[in-house]
Order: sequence, then C-alpha cells, then structure tokens
Amino acid sequence: MPLANTEICLFFDDGNVLNDNTIREKQWQNLVGNYFSPIFGGEPKIWGDANAQIIKDFKSKGVPQLIHINRQKSHHEFMEMFIEKWINEMFDFAGVERPNKTQYKRIYYEAAHFVNLRIKAAFPGVIDTIKMLYHKGFNLYTASGTESIELQYYLEGMGIKPFFKKFYGPDLINILKVDDAFYKAILKDLEIKPNQTIFIEDKPYYLNIAENLGANVIQACLTGEIKPQFPYVVTNMKNLPKIIEQVIDKGKKKL
Repeated sequence: MPLANTEICLFFDDGNVLNDNTIREKQWQNLVGNYFSPIFGGEPKIWGDANAQIIKDFKSKGVPQLIHINRQKSHHEFMEMFIEKWINEMFDFAGVERPNKTQYKRIYYEAAHFVNLRIKAAFPGVIDTIKMLYHKGFNLYTASGTESIELQYYLEGMGIKPFFKKFYGPDLINILKVDDAFYKAILKDLEIKPNQTIFIEDKPYYLNIAENLGANVIQACLTGEIKPQFPYVVTNMKNLPKIIEQVIDKGKKKL
C-alpha cells in the first residue's frame, strides 16, 4: 500500500537548492564586515575581502578537501579546527590582533547569527514551494553540510523555519557529510526506511550516495553550473511539487 504524504520525508540541501550560493557569498562578504568592524576595528570591506578569500580557497578544492582530509574526525572535532582556522585567517587578513582563543566559538556563532538572518538569496519560488509542501502533509527536513544552528538562522530569515521538523546539520548526528554514514545516521535518528525519503540535492556525488542507499532523489539544477544527471531534475523550484508527485507515482510499488 502506497505511503501517505505524512509518511514521506523530504530532505533539502541548502546551498544551491534553497539558496543561491553566488548571491549569498556576495551578501556574506558585505554583511560580515558590518559585524566585525564595529567590534574589532578595521574597515568593513577588509573583513569582507578576508571572508571572500577564505571561501575562495575552500571552494577551489572541489568537494571540500578540508573535510575529506579530516573525514575520520567527528563533526565537533572538525568544527573546532575549522573555527580556529577561520578566525585566525580573518583577523590575520584584516591586520587586526587575534582575540583570545576562548572567544573564538562565541565570535564565530555571533557572526553567523548576525549575517545569516539578513541573507536574502532564496531561489525564486522556494518559499512558496516549502509552504505548499508543508500544507500537503510532507515531513520537511534539511540534509546539509552546514550546521543546524546556521541552517535555522537562514531559514528564519527566509520565514520558513516553522515548516521544518528538524535541521540536519552534521552536528545533530556528529558525522561529517562525506559518505553514506551521514545519510545512514539520519535514517537511524528518524527511524525511517530509505524508500520513505526524497533527497533534493544539487551535487551528483551526494545524490549517488543517497540513491545507493535506496532513497529517492531529485537533482536541483537551478544555477546551470551542474548538468542534469538523474531521472528527476528540478530547474525551477515552483515545479518541485509536481516532480515530487511524479517520484511518488513512479515509486508507488515501493513507497
């Protein structure tokens, strides 16, 4: 017997699925200076340039090499290392004396809170689509490499936080989004089967992992950067509900 909508879980990646990373990165560059400059001194633009350089270095390695190098670490161990690296590079680039290391986490999360709530980078149709899927009875979650607290800030700024049940976030399961362990941990945490799930993600690397576990997948090709490689593809978020129905109809024998 086919599952009802209330038994189906939809998992959304954030970057280039809910939000356009190109737009978001430019806004981050402007906003992060507005946080750092009044507190620590230095020109806002310099702080923005610092963050832009850090992100450029991070992205230049494809599926972040920094994560893969540290794949044996727990997420919490990785974040401690990443926050220290980010703070050090930000302050060094800006030419401002580094704060005491005991303040690093507070500074990082306060900056994220300040910036993320103010970001306006949602793809057209995303907000209305999330509301529609919620009212259709689907269970909505995130499945992102970004921490749950930062995801909540983004979605709160978008006005759609209340429509999501949980924000995965590798911090919730203490496993980096690197391989199938991330997805297995989410399924275990929710006590659901792979065929109850639909993952909406842009990167083929992660889509293949989810699909190999038996999950249903929809590839988000909203930026034109990645060519469609999967049977179900969304190029306009307004069309996502129809595509989800197609996935469900085709899979009724297993859903």
